[in-house]
Amino acid sequence: MRGFDIFMRAAKQIAQQFPDVLFFVVGTDKVEYGGDLAFTDGMTFKQWVLSREPYDLSKFVFTGRLEPPQLAQLLASSDLHIYHTVPFVLSWSMVNAMSCGAVVLGSATPPVMEMIREGENGLLADFFDPEAFAEKAVRVLSDLPAYRALGRAAEAMIEERYSLSAVLPQMVRLYEDAVTAGV
Repeated sequence: MRGFDIFMRAAKQIAQQFPDVLFFVVGTDKVEYGGDLAFTDGMTFKQWVLSREPYDLSKFVFTGRLEPPQLAQLLASSDLHIYHTVPFVLSWSMVNAMSCGAVVLGSATPPVMEMIREGENGLLADFFDPEAFAEKAVRVLSDLPAYRALGRAAEAMIEERYSLSAVLPQMVRLYEDAVTAGV
C-alpha cells in the first residue's frame, strides 16, 4: 500500500475510538516499484513501518492477496474502505470497492479525486494527515446508516461509467472509427 505508514497511524487513532475495530489489509508487501528496500534497509515497507512504533496487531488481519470472489465479499461486507495512496496510477482496488458499494475514504490525490466527489460518492482526506483520515473514519463508523448512501452512489457511478455495458459500445465505436479512418 502506498502510504501504509500514514494509514497505520490513522488506524491507531481509529482503534482508540473503536476498541472492537478490525482492519483487513489486503495485498502483499512485495516491493513492486522504486527503491524502497534501500530506504528501509532491506525490510519490506510493512516490516519497516511496524518496526518504527508499537501497534496492537490484534486489530489487523493481513490477508495477503485475495481471489476476486473473496475480495468482493470482503469489500461488500465492510463498513469502510480506506484507500490511501500517493499520486500514482489509480489501482483497481478502489474501483472494486466502489463497485461493491463500499463507503470509500480516499486520499485527496489526483487519481482518487478523479473518481471520488467528496460527500457525493465517497470521502476524501489529505494524504499526509492521519488525523484527518481518523476523524472522517470515526464519523463514518459512529453513524454507519448516514453514510451508506455514499457507497450506493459510488456503485451507481461505476455501473454507469465503467461497466461492460457502458464501455463496450464505446470500444466498438473506437474500433469502427479506426477501421473507417484506415480505409
